[in-house]
Amino acid sequence: MKYRFLPFRYVWLTFRLEQFWFPAAFLALFALITWIIGDPEKSVNAARAFLGVVLPLMAGVLAAYAVLDDHALELQFSTPRPAWLTLLERLGLILAVIALCALVFQVIMAALGYPLSVMGSLAARQLAWLLPSLALLGLGSAVSFALAHTSGGALLVGLIWIFQVIARGWFVQDLRARYLFLFTGSLYPDHPSLLASQAAITLLALALLFVAWTLFGKQERYI
Repeated sequence: MKYRFLPFRYVWLTFRLEQFWFPAAFLALFALITWIIGDPEKSVNAARAFLGVVLPLMAGVLAAYAVLDDHALELQFSTPRPAWLTLLERLGLILAVIALCALVFQVIMAALGYPLSVMGSLAARQLAWLLPSLALLGLGSAVSFALAHTSGGALLVGLIWIFQVIARGWFVQDLRARYLFLFTGSLYPDHPSLLASQAAITLLALALLFVAWTLFGKQERYI
């Protein structure tokens, strides 16, 4: 059986559109901050924080509300559409918005004369925001499905994010915890465990997305 994606207009309008103002608002805020600071080193540090730390948080929070916040969810369950397709539509839109913000912000930084080469190559810069965004995207959706409650997923994403930001020094020094640290690519791009950490975060993101897909398949819990 061939399955079709829902029209983009429907998927877009069934989100709470005000949620998507947050990534755009933070993009504008951090662009303004880097411009006001004026100091190249401090401005680049602020840019790194936005790309690799703030954007992933927004991805995780938005993912927690992506599916269960749909008022037409019961109607979708009545159609023979697989769970993976719904998740792909919902989480894919969030990831697309985060990606757009990341790319636009990098263009703005280049226009302001603040190169982000300290984060590594062009590909390394993209991985610095993409991998933690995928991990928190998976976490937010998986926890919201496990609890059958959107706020619970967003809360846990926020708690883990805050803990990692505060304890970042311990994470990068501990021989085991460093592989679960989400922000190595943006905050410590020269750390010797970077590649191993990125591999671990990728596996973690895939595992969380698999858990989300499995939980969402039990549709009777959400009606």
